[in-house]
Amino acid sequence: MLGGLATGLKAVWKAVTRSSTTKFGFAVTASIVAIAILAPIIAPYPPTAITGPSYGSPSLKHLLGTDDIGEDVFSQLLWASRGSLLVAFGAGMITTLLGVIVGLAAGYYGGRPGEGLMRLTDVVLVLPTLPVLIVIAAFAPPSVFLVIAVIGILSWAPTARIIRSQTLTLKTRPFVDTSRMSGMSDLEIMLRVILPNELSLVFVYAVFAAVSAVVIESGLDFIGLGSISNLSWGIMLYFSLSRDALLRGMWWWFLPPGLMIALLGTGLILLGYGIEKRGWVRV
Repeated sequence: MLGGLATGLKAVWKAVTRSSTTKFGFAVTASIVAIAILAPIIAPYPPTAITGPSYGSPSLKHLLGTDDIGEDVFSQLLWASRGSLLVAFGAGMITTLLGVIVGLAAGYYGGRPGEGLMRLTDVVLVLPTLPVLIVIAAFAPPSVFLVIAVIGILSWAPTARIIRSQTLTLKTRPFVDTSRMSGMSDLEIMLRVILPNELSLVFVYAVFAAVSAVVIESGLDFIGLGSISNLSWGIMLYFSLSRDALLRGMWWWFLPPGLMIALLGTGLILLGYGIEKRGWVRV
């Protein structure tokens, strides 16, 4: 099983390195991930340390100024990348995992089991993620892990539908019949034969799921229903606008987190569209 998946991952990597679009998207995304990993080292101050005057303007000591209580905005921006990436990749992984499981099973087995899974998919597809999250956040204690779980559980349907469609096509190919005649089980065929040929497709939808997750989480934070214990770019936007940054013209407080959200989304989308443009990778 690992051999087939490794071959599929190599094929996806080749698709990434052969396109200037995907190279740029990968560079942007990798840079933001590096910032998140190195935040404790490169941030000049702890994110909650009072190190300057209230509403301080940008300076050599505080590159993006300070907030209403004197915390360094630049340090917060670096540390907040961790919270936003946690939501993006955490919800993206749950979305992708559920979508692949349901799509593979529905496409491979077909019949009543497949139809039943697709009806479940249709139900999930029509559920509005953000309104559901707003209702849950209004009654449940704020928790970033709850947000990740709900986004993932409510977002897998599009992935499942496209994986099912691709599986229906692949399961009729001669190499699948050969694998079946060689004595491989259904699970082995799905994981070792079919899934590796769908990895580029899976990767594209995983990328789009991550973008959707970070935008949804930022929207939830922006309206004040996010978890303030998880410092993210959305939380920074919420605090900056609720504490009169816009009225005071403090662009250095509210503009950078918005730009970072846009930059992360751009990097991921370019990465996904670059692979999609080259067509599905076959192994």
